[in-house]
Amino acid sequence: MTLPEIVDTQNLIIKKQADVIDSLFLLLLEHINAAELDRLEEVSKINQIAKLKESIKEL
Repeated sequence: MTLPEIVDTQNLIIKKQADVIDSLFLLLLEHINAAELDRLEEVSKINQIAKLKESIKEL
């Protein structure tokens, strides 16, 4: 496998993992209320990651 193929494969893996995490998060939303959700450290991390993704799009 060439270096560009490895990078493409790694990007695909990361995208698929992110999609799974998003799906699991949506399932979680069905089972807890907004106040509980806001207190989760994971939600804070998700929001930080979203900001990072936005900063990349601006480049």
